[in-house]
Amino acid sequence: MSNSAAPTSVLQVRLATVEDHQWLFKLHEQAHMELVERAYGPWNKDQQRAFFSPVVNDHEVFIFSDGDRQVGAVYLGERDGEVWLELVEVLPEFQRRGYGTRVLRWVVARASEQGMGTLLQVHRVNEDARRLYLSEGFTSAGETETHHLLRKAAGR
Repeated sequence: MSNSAAPTSVLQVRLATVEDHQWLFKLHEQAHMELVERAYGPWNKDQQRAFFSPVVNDHEVFIFSDGDRQVGAVYLGERDGEVWLELVEVLPEFQRRGYGTRVLRWVVARASEQGMGTLLQVHRVNEDARRLYLSEGFTSAGETETHHLLRKAAGR
């Protein structure tokens, strides 16, 4: 498979454990450093650890793998009776290869099976992700100074 080809294997998904927290922070650093620096300035590791700790502890975190390689994670919660998609993170070497889309579809299907819609926010500087969410049927649910809020109803 070439680097630009979409993955065709079935992703394995598992619930993260405390033993995964170090790997999850490294993933966060690799997946979000550029975005954070575009939006807020230089990456501050201590500040990001302080941000990351409650995120990882207050959400259901799933790690997804393709074969024997962990490629990313998704952080889920509940807000207003719907699934809240806090973060989707994919290792840089696996980005733009369809993994994020596949995980997003898994989240939406899982939420729909529970009779729930899916809510998320995407940073204004992350237009590529916003385009992906819109192409997957998400619609505007509001805005903040820094983020677009998007929603997809259950069963859609």
